[in-house]
Amino acid sequence: MKDEYFIRQTYAVALQSAELGFDPFSALLVQDGVVVASTSDHCIIESDPTAHAELHLIRTYCQQEKRISLEGITLYCNVEPCVMCSGAIHWAKLDRVVYGVGQQDLKKVSKGKPKPDCRHLINTGGSSIEVVGPILPEEGLAVLSAFPFKSKKERFAAHWKKD
Repeated sequence: MKDEYFIRQTYAVALQSAELGFDPFSALLVQDGVVVASTSDHCIIESDPTAHAELHLIRTYCQQEKRISLEGITLYCNVEPCVMCSGAIHWAKLDRVVYGVGQQDLKKVSKGKPKPDCRHLINTGGSSIEVVGPILPEEGLAVLSAFPFKSKKERFAAHWKKD
């Protein structure tokens, strides 16, 4: 039940992001049952193609808290982490990762390219980070389906155009 509670929070943050015209992706860090940090995707806002929600969250939280690893913390994200974010999760040494919508279901609404399962990527090299998901994927797909998946280039241009 606690995983469902936090996944629903990621869906709410993702919906807020989509309503602002940004990517509908979000992540939160939970320690001892308390959200210690949350964010949405920042690729367009920061003109940074690597600022996916998971990576942005890990980076900013570690910098703010002066930490180099995140043992004892669970990462919740509304969508299964991509290859890049899986690498960041591996190096951050999180205890757990819980996601809502799997990459294969995301592809159905985004028309994106297939991505590998994150479990193997996160646990490359003998790591043992627990990966749980999908959790409440139908609710997550409802959020994602309401988002007009245009190219990042197109949304970037619309966001940064001069009036």
